[in-house]
Amino acid sequence: MTILNYRPGDLVIFTDTQREHPKTYKFINDFEAYENIPVIRVSHENGFQGMLENNKYKVIPNRVKRICTVELKIKTAKRWLRKNYGKQNYEWLVGFRADEERRVVKYDPQVAYIHPKFPLYEQGVTKEMVNQYWMTKPYTLEIPSILGNCTLCFLKGKNAIITILKQHPEFAEPWIEDERKAKELYGDKAHTYLDGTTYEELLKASQIPDLFSNVDINKINPAFDCSCTN
Repeated sequence: MTILNYRPGDLVIFTDTQREHPKTYKFINDFEAYENIPVIRVSHENGFQGMLENNKYKVIPNRVKRICTVELKIKTAKRWLRKNYGKQNYEWLVGFRADEERRVVKYDPQVAYIHPKFPLYEQGVTKEMVNQYWMTKPYTLEIPSILGNCTLCFLKGKNAIITILKQHPEFAEPWIEDERKAKELYGDKAHTYLDGTTYEELLKASQIPDLFSNVDINKINPAFDCSCTN
């Protein structure tokens, strides 16, 4: 099975939301070192806070308005490509697997000059096959899957976030600050969760001794599918 089929001239782009787990950045460094494949790191000009202050939607990211995926990942990568290579035709390789057909069908690059390709899907590569592949490598991501992507992404679900915060309360502050900033900019309706639950409340819940105390973080799955792409 071939998962990495890198060709000279291919661009490997990591769109950094600046809310990733520290081990994610270590994994990228290890990937570059062991595979001898350079990774281009790009970020929104002013980071997560900049996105909040300068978005036309006047909301904080949530399940209905997932502006984080659009602004921090898709548009950020496209801006970098246009700046460095102009508006030419690109093959856009997306790592959706054969067991993620729904994501393949729904994927929309939104611009005519980007042509998405799904090599893992086309090769019939499943999640189990990917896991087996990485077991052959001398490096790994080193974190449970629930800690992948943005540390406290709302798509992980409140219960999962409470469990994460039991072990990593230090993750909470930037997310709490986001909600404070959004409220200041857009008023009381600027909620991450439509029922008004805040990250500050989730942090307080994580400090209740018996709440989710026996949950194995290695076995947690996100409440909702994440369609973010790197």
